[in-house]
Amino acid sequence: MSRYENHHLEDRALPFIYKQSVAPPTYRMPGSSNWHENIELLYVTRGSGVISNNGQVLSVGAGDVAVINANHLHTLAADEEPMAYRYLIVDRAFCLANGFDTNAIRFAPLIRDDGLRVLLEELHGAYGIAAEAPYRTLQIRTAVLRLMVALCNGYGTPSQRSEQSEGSVAHVKAAIDYIRASYGKSFSLEDVAAFVGMNKCYLSREFHKYTGYTFVAYVNRTRCKMAQRLLLDGGLSIREVGERCGFESPSYFARSFQRYVGMLPGEYRAQGGGELPSNA
Repeated sequence: MSRYENHHLEDRALPFIYKQSVAPPTYRMPGSSNWHENIELLYVTRGSGVISNNGQVLSVGAGDVAVINANHLHTLAADEEPMAYRYLIVDRAFCLANGFDTNAIRFAPLIRDDGLRVLLEELHGAYGIAAEAPYRTLQIRTAVLRLMVALCNGYGTPSQRSEQSEGSVAHVKAAIDYIRASYGKSFSLEDVAAFVGMNKCYLSREFHKYTGYTFVAYVNRTRCKMAQRLLLDGGLSIREVGERCGFESPSYFARSFQRYVGMLPGEYRAQGGGELPSNA
């Protein structure tokens, strides 16, 4: 179950994803890491939180713009209050068609720029135009291109990839895939290290660097996210949910679930759950 995001862009005239979301405060640690080929801009409009961006942990607040470069592992989490944000994902093919390759450029990961905020608000306004209005598509495409011009001119540099660094990221991504595919089974750091072909100590260090988690914490967080869905389905007892998600005992399941979700499994089921954290 890969965490690579394959974006399906239905409108060929508008090869973008533009949405608003809210990261709830109960998830103070980053969610499951993911990555994708397309560049992504995250614009925080309310609240504050943390974004883990390919090994960098960035504190963000209202008005900040985070840039997720191509194929960079990333997560986000709110602080004490909900963090509202808008995100724009731009199809790489659109960029190539307009003379630049976002895979060959590295943009600054955190930007505080009034000019860029104005452009983002213009984009938001363009998306707010009625779908049947004339020239709406043209206005949105123009707004995205103006954003990309500002990013390339002010915050982009040619990519100079370190083979060692890129190799480490690839191993961490493979480890994430293994965890998500095997969360219901019993496995160890040694098992995952052998699978990805890396020394376990080195994998442990690089895993924490790029995800913001220790290996054990990431595994338990992943299992708890899967447990949330099963608890709401109602077809299994709480004990069976814990077993299905790979927890060795009901008590360990309860402690882990309370730590990462903020309540006990029984409380979560009784309250009908809550909003699952959004991935950036």
